[in-house]
Amino acid sequence: MEKQIVSKQRVTDYGEVYTREREVNAMLDLVKLQTQSLEATFLEPACGTGNFLIEILRRKLAIAAQNYQRKGRRIAPRSQVSYERDLVLSVSSLYGIELLPSNVQHCRQRLLDYAIQEYTKLFPTTIKAECLATLECLLTLNIVHGNALTMEVEKTREVSPIEYLPVTQQEYAKKAIIFSQWSFINARKVKRVQFLYWGLVEKQYRTDGDNQTNAALPHPYRSVYQSSVCDFLEIGETYKEEYRNEQAKLQS
Repeated sequence: MEKQIVSKQRVTDYGEVYTREREVNAMLDLVKLQTQSLEATFLEPACGTGNFLIEILRRKLAIAAQNYQRKGRRIAPRSQVSYERDLVLSVSSLYGIELLPSNVQHCRQRLLDYAIQEYTKLFPTTIKAECLATLECLLTLNIVHGNALTMEVEKTREVSPIEYLPVTQQEYAKKAIIFSQWSFINARKVKRVQFLYWGLVEKQYRTDGDNQTNAALPHPYRSVYQSSVCDFLEIGETYKEEYRNEQAKLQS
């Protein structure tokens, strides 16, 4: 029988109850087509140890493996890079918020272990360190240690991640939950655009105004107009300092 609670005390303190695999799959079957789309994004606002996210990842990577095998029958030689692209796309589409640091760490590691497991099955002797670093980076930045109700991170940042804000508004920006959208703009390049969680919930955002004043959005916290582009296998190196800092904060 699957364990649904860690302890009665955690149920009392945090309302922590895990959803069984059967119920998870029954709910995901209601949106089956989306779970089989590699680019469809999913956010679990109380992700726990990742019961929903791991099942979504399983479905996505099953499709990624099928894509690779189909390409292998049509194109010689088989392209490992094509699978790695689908793998990164699948992992980058998963987001979570979790209040308990132990759960955040467990969720990140659980998803990473599964992604590496499936990657290794297809390429047991040719897995790339830069791909593994990219997966670790994505999961560290996408699975956030925070509170979905207050829409704030648990540990306030030392500096605001949002440029061009008045000094009086910097303090909120230091604790706001921010998510990154990872979008392939061609076969190899990925563009990262950051959004405030509050803005996403309010549906008061747009993606066409990098570094511009948004007249339609009077509140400065609803969009973050900072973007960057890099090769998809260089994500881990490009954002190494940032994701390592996030990992360190979870341990402190």
